[in-house]
Amino acid sequence: MAKKGNSAGSQATTSKQIALWALKISGVVLGIFFLLVLFVYIGLFGKLPNTNTLKRIDNHNASLVYSIDGKIMGGYYLENRQTVANKEISKYVKNALVATEDSRFFEHNGLDFMSLGRVLVKTVLFGDKKQGGGSTISQQLAKNLFPRKKMGFVSMPINKIREAFIASRLEKTFSKEEILGLYLNTVPFGEDVYGIEAASQRFFNKKSKFLNPAEAATLVGMLAANTAYNPRLNPEKSTDRRNIVLSRMVVNEKLTENEGNKWKAEPMRISYNRIDFNTGLAPYFREKIRIRVQEILSDKYGNDYDVYTDGLRIYTTIDSRLQTYAEASVKQQMEIIQKEFDVHWKNKSPWAQSPNIYRNELINSSRFKEYRDQGMTDAQAQQEMKKKIKMHVYSASGYANVNMSPADSIAYYLKQLNVGFFALDAKNGHILAWVGGADHRSFPYDHVTSTRQVGSTFKPFVYAAALVKGFEPCDFFSNEQRVYSDYQNWSPKNSDGDQEGYYSLKGGLANSVNTVSAELIVRTGPRDVVDLAEKMGVTSKIPVLPSIALGAVDISLYDMVSAYSPFINYGQKIEPLGLLRIEDKNGKVLYKDASVRKDELVLDPDVSRMIVEMLKGVVDNGTGKSLRSVFALTTDLGGKTGTTQNNSDGWFIGFTPRLVAGAWVGNDNPAIRWRSTSLGQGAHTALPIFARFLKKVENDPRFGIYTDNSFSPLPDYLASRMQCPDFTLDDPNSKNVFEKLFGRRDKSDSPSVRNSSSDSPSPEEHRNLLDRMKDLFRKKD
Repeated sequence: MAKKGNSAGSQATTSKQIALWALKISGVVLGIFFLLVLFVYIGLFGKLPNTNTLKRIDNHNASLVYSIDGKIMGGYYLENRQTVANKEISKYVKNALVATEDSRFFEHNGLDFMSLGRVLVKTVLFGDKKQGGGSTISQQLAKNLFPRKKMGFVSMPINKIREAFIASRLEKTFSKEEILGLYLNTVPFGEDVYGIEAASQRFFNKKSKFLNPAEAATLVGMLAANTAYNPRLNPEKSTDRRNIVLSRMVVNEKLTENEGNKWKAEPMRISYNRIDFNTGLAPYFREKIRIRVQEILSDKYGNDYDVYTDGLRIYTTIDSRLQTYAEASVKQQMEIIQKEFDVHWKNKSPWAQSPNIYRNELINSSRFKEYRDQGMTDAQAQQEMKKKIKMHVYSASGYANVNMSPADSIAYYLKQLNVGFFALDAKNGHILAWVGGADHRSFPYDHVTSTRQVGSTFKPFVYAAALVKGFEPCDFFSNEQRVYSDYQNWSPKNSDGDQEGYYSLKGGLANSVNTVSAELIVRTGPRDVVDLAEKMGVTSKIPVLPSIALGAVDISLYDMVSAYSPFINYGQKIEPLGLLRIEDKNGKVLYKDASVRKDELVLDPDVSRMIVEMLKGVVDNGTGKSLRSVFALTTDLGGKTGTTQNNSDGWFIGFTPRLVAGAWVGNDNPAIRWRSTSLGQGAHTALPIFARFLKKVENDPRFGIYTDNSFSPLPDYLASRMQCPDFTLDDPNSKNVFEKLFGRRDKSDSPSVRNSSSDSPSPEEHRNLLDRMKDLFRKKD
């Protein structure tokens, strides 16, 4: 019995010791906890934000770029966020958030001990994942506004204590509604999207105030796990999570049971609208505007504004509908033309005659340099580059995941053709559409502002200069190939090899005849042609050489389209305009375009009318006739094709009485080109882009301003000067031929047949010729 007593006493002593040790440990833990609370409070682990700091909370906001018709084209940001006022957020979003994340939100003061107990019992012990988390919305907001710090093994308790203090201060500083607004403008949704407004635009392509209960529940459901419940990536999981949120809204009496069931039955529908640096409308244009905006703000306000963080509103002249038409037309043509190019070369390399093209790309690639930095020799690095890996590669029809070696990917991308398209309102200078390349992510180089050889699209400047100098539309020129000894025996010929017959000046332009263009620039003088082109809007340096008559000069698409505008403006030059206004996030105007539209006459109005008439001939009977015969365009229009030597560049610039637009197609490396003019010519590669674009514009009644008008009829005194055929096989100096061409026998005042052997006429001879021609063709009263 004594032993039993001793045993019982021993057990009692042990129990007391355990209890005493537990009490001591608890005391130590509590003491440490209170010390941590004290240390956090006094700022030992970082100063806590005070009321004034909280009142000045200002999240980074994306600066948005708007089209002239009010669509968001894209933005500039460090965090893709669009802060909106509380009233601009759907009530369904707020109700879904409270029901799911913090059902007692309106009852606590930042900390909810009942919710903590619920989480411990139901979520941790019983695994009920439908229950919300232990942190209140205020605590989550604190975490979002003041990111957690790494402090070793005490990181979690210290950060939780900090968040509790901040949450309490947030509750004292803001109303419950304001806290909801702050939270919804701050919370991340994955995919580099922050805040409900940016998330609503990304997944449903609408403002957050227009979200319905199912859409609101979908976005709120994502907060539990951004990727797992992403409706684009995981629609089934997202639907399940959405329905859980809807159920919580029913439990919290924010929806009736019937409403909940109705929205649960809805299939998952999203309208995904990714807008980032590489996507959205007109990314190449937006990059140019970003640079312009930064320059303006820096000049006017110093460092007061940051385009990446200050939520600016930037308004442009781009029309989202026309931009969409342009991008669709480019994509359609590039799919067609890239397939043709691939078949054209089949398994051959376009750089076979210049192997250094591929080698330079290979050794300058980032992956090759990385292998070299790891200590590999060139041979080892090249061998490593031949190993296949998973890649996400661009194609004209879209991106695809493939198994491809880095070496093969370099060859693949070298074969990809590129493009530029630019459209301008010639009356007010508004930039309407801008496509700088095939894909901004893979090819960020902008082919609207970059320079390439322009081919025959330069010829209208040559012909305009000739008309200014005194030549007439019905002057005839022999189509023979000539040798110009004064220009190092330059001897241009026609691309089709045809050297027969005689072309009138207007026929020479309509049919893009090289021999006539060459003769014109020699007789007019290269200097006069250069001066006129620069006056009309070409800013690139133009060499003073006769070869520019055939387009042997590098000019940007931007300049070429701009410089064509005076032709349809009766000689008036217009400066392109892309930026209209900059506002801060509160709507204060920081900048407004106030440029004065000068009526700068850079070309004689009569000359401009005659050039337009000749370029209409290009469309009706010349190298651009497929615009009518193939694409069935009905708009009154003119234009000019262009193809450079060796078929490296294809061009087309076209215009209506108000709109002028141009397209370029080629490879980034001019040495990678077509071997056939029938395939590489601008009429085949570039013209269809303009045609498809204008066809879409024709079919949209909202844009009748660009397609319903006609060019003004030529005055009689000009029309009579253009009444001659484009071409004749026989010598116009022959009496019978002259009578056939002009309906009269007297040749004393006839248009001249220009011969390469004669000296260039003097200005006085040109004036006399012009007077004679006017007498010849002027109608009698």
